[in-house]
Amino acid sequence: MSNEDLRLAKARAQAGQMRTITDVLMPILLAAIVLPLIGDVYLTATDPAPWAAGLSAPVAVLIKLIGYTPALVGAVAVAMLRTVFAEYAEGNFLSAKASAAFQRSGIWALAAFLLKIFAAPFAVSLLGGAAFNWRFDPLDIALMAFATSVLMIGGVLEAAATALKAENDQIV
Repeated sequence: MSNEDLRLAKARAQAGQMRTITDVLMPILLAAIVLPLIGDVYLTATDPAPWAAGLSAPVAVLIKLIGYTPALVGAVAVAMLRTVFAEYAEGNFLSAKASAAFQRSGIWALAAFLLKIFAAPFAVSLLGGAAFNWRFDPLDIALMAFATSVLMIGGVLEAAATALKAENDQIV
């Protein structure tokens, strides 16, 4: 095997490992989000906290659901990367399917960022919860960098695949 073939085989193997890791970690990620959500919704509906004393139970539950929405959207962004890993494991490094999955993942991650920073706090304040307080922590910067990087990588791969196809079409 040539050095190039070895590198290709190694890249395919790593992509397969990442797909397996994603398959194992996604249920854990969802459980880490959904189980506390269920507990919070139950406690909010049955034994409201002091912050929810002036609100009706459905509004308090809705505020809890809104608070968990960015995490759920972020989990969807991570799950969309599975398609990328599956394509790469098959050796389709410049496939339209992989680049589209990269872009979708980036869009969902960017949506999670915007929900966490702007939409969720604003919606909670409109429902009578805590007043809108724009908090920006280092994790938000990391989420924004992840989202934009994944979105950009998807666009670059799509452009590369298009250019390669055009080049091959000229040869034929």
